[in-house]
Amino acid sequence: MSLGLQATKRRISSVNNTKKVTNAMKLVATSKLRVWKNKLSGTNVYADSLHRLMTVLCASISQETYKNLFSFSEDGPCAYIVITSSLGLCGGYNYGVFKLAKKEIDKDNAIVIPFGTKGLNYFTKNGYQVDDSFVDIISNYSHLNVVSLRKHIMSLLETKKVSKIKIIYTSFKNSITFIPTIQEVFPIQVNEEIELTQKEKDMIIEPDVESVMQKIIPLYLESLLNGRIIESCVSEQASRSNAMDSATDNAGEIINKLQIQYNKARQQAITQEITEIVGGANAQQ
Repeated sequence: MSLGLQATKRRISSVNNTKKVTNAMKLVATSKLRVWKNKLSGTNVYADSLHRLMTVLCASISQETYKNLFSFSEDGPCAYIVITSSLGLCGGYNYGVFKLAKKEIDKDNAIVIPFGTKGLNYFTKNGYQVDDSFVDIISNYSHLNVVSLRKHIMSLLETKKVSKIKIIYTSFKNSITFIPTIQEVFPIQVNEEIELTQKEKDMIIEPDVESVMQKIIPLYLESLLNGRIIESCVSEQASRSNAMDSATDNAGEIINKLQIQYNKARQQAITQEITEIVGGANAQQ
């Protein structure tokens, strides 16, 4: 067998090994995607109920009371929570988030709280003011960590270090569509599309609306933050699964082309050997 045939055979073996790795990574990502989807489904039910309750409460207070409850300071920078991955090989997942962040964030008047090492590296490298307290919150995901995050951002507001909190995450539409999205976390924005029933409008709130809202606000913020973290994780795993699926398909195409190339070269080598044998036999006659 010629050196050319040996090299092609080694390349086929190498690509085939790569294909096995990408296929295994696809299966792992798909499994994780299923887990995060289940979490998202359960979270949405709870979040929708809290959001509706918040709408009922806000409809029961004056605009002045609303401002006092939901705004600590009109001055100061904006804090941006930016959700990225800690691992690579997830297609354009992080690129979309960075593109939106670059467009929206003013370096001179913002604090960035990145989730994931990819985000930490990007914002540190590009000169943003970074708060790295929660870089590992996704890899160490738990409700207690979400509560700690809520307390941290409320502390930033109460000490007037920031005036607003926004979150940049990846909205999950379906298994192939993920949309980088920005949402204002604080001051709280009530969903005006929710239509209250007459029973909800006539609801009696005890002891008073303000006291109830003070108790509900932490739960509401935790629900919002938790939902956006889980939705981003769903998008990340779906993006990684798609990327590994494409890589596996591409490896298969390369193997097919190399196999054709190998077969042609092998046939040529066999033909050459037969020609040389026939030519040698004729020469001896």
